[in-house]
Amino acid sequence: MENRLLLSVLLLVGIITFEISTPLAAKPLFRLEREVNACNSSPEIQVSADKYAVCKNEKWAPVIVNLNDGATTVMKPLREVEGMPVSTVVAERSMRNASLMSGKHRDYQGYEVLWTDGTTVGVHVTGYAYALPDTPPKHAKCGGELKIHEKLQQYYCPACNQLVSSHDAMKVTHVNQWATVNLASGKAAPVAMPDGRLLLVGNDFAGGVFWFARLEPCAPACTKTQKLTLFSINTTTGARSAEFLIDVPYRAKGPGYRTAVSPSGKTLLLVEYDELQDKTRGFLADPVVSALVVTVATKGVVRMDALMTTYGFAIDEKNDRLYLGSNQSAKLVVRKMSTGALIKEWSIPGGMAHLSLSADASRLYVFTKGEFQVVDTVKLTTTSKVAVKTLFPGVDKWMTADRVITTQDGLRAITPALIRAELGPWGVPDPKSGFRVFLLP
Repeated sequence: MENRLLLSVLLLVGIITFEISTPLAAKPLFRLEREVNACNSSPEIQVSADKYAVCKNEKWAPVIVNLNDGATTVMKPLREVEGMPVSTVVAERSMRNASLMSGKHRDYQGYEVLWTDGTTVGVHVTGYAYALPDTPPKHAKCGGELKIHEKLQQYYCPACNQLVSSHDAMKVTHVNQWATVNLASGKAAPVAMPDGRLLLVGNDFAGGVFWFARLEPCAPACTKTQKLTLFSINTTTGARSAEFLIDVPYRAKGPGYRTAVSPSGKTLLLVEYDELQDKTRGFLADPVVSALVVTVATKGVVRMDALMTTYGFAIDEKNDRLYLGSNQSAKLVVRKMSTGALIKEWSIPGGMAHLSLSADASRLYVFTKGEFQVVDTVKLTTTSKVAVKTLFPGVDKWMTADRVITTQDGLRAITPALIRAELGPWGVPDPKSGFRVFLLP
């Protein structure tokens, strides 16, 4: 009997001890899963919903990283991939002008990986095409008609006796191509895309397309609005998938946008970028800085006021919510997506770096400049937080506002490897390291 009683007491003590030593919050709040040092930069674009990330090594060659196991695939520098669009080759530098004057010269300068499924890579290639103007060009300085110097093969102004840059005198078109690279064969299959300077909107991983935008010129006829073309490219074939026009606020100097695509691909977000010119107002007016919510199916646009330097945004279609976080305004704002009506706003000391949602939208992950927070999206209250210096010793603040990526499954956050800056306790990317993968709660 005494032995049974003693055993019961010991079991009870053991249970109590176990409960004390393993509290309910045993799941780590924010835990380092993996250090990736196969490259010397952190990913800048989300190229996969939740499985892959792409960075660059010291030779600027893309490195594909499997987020599940850390395995890496190092590609050739993209210019060297067989079949990739490349600039027109000239035998000698002195022959470049003649090549430009041929009207067939191409200069490809940008190669950016925008998508991968681990076996195929989608690359956006950008450059310039040069062609002779339809009529003899005029010299911007004196208005004289330009001629082609027979020996130098370059435009010059006889009236001023001055050479003129071919870039200034010829028809120069910004050209784009989508090149699909098969990793097994190492070959690229390029497809022509619309000309013009394109804005990268983002991947619709569910629909298998990448969205781009292009502002349509309208000056000097523009008044309040101008047209913006939105179109999508099939990431595996390069074929155009959808295209439509929307009206956006006209900005004389051209707007800068921060963009996002909802996980379902049904909603696009364009947020104008503005900065404070004094303590009360930004540079944009009539209207002030705008956030545009675009419904792909209906092509409808809902405009709402945004904030200065919006670095964080998250789209919750299920609950009709849009989360916007500002660095300079140091605020987090919640609005109804369908109307723009304000639901709540609160201050974020030190400013905002990044926002994302858990897969079920029950938790909002808030990366402020000084800490990482978890917000209950029902009560809109902070449930837990951890200081940046806990994650990166010696670093008190993030200085990587647009360099944080969170996977769509809500499991991981990708950040640069941060080290303490020489002039202060803020973090700067470590040029000798790649990036860090953290597990989200």
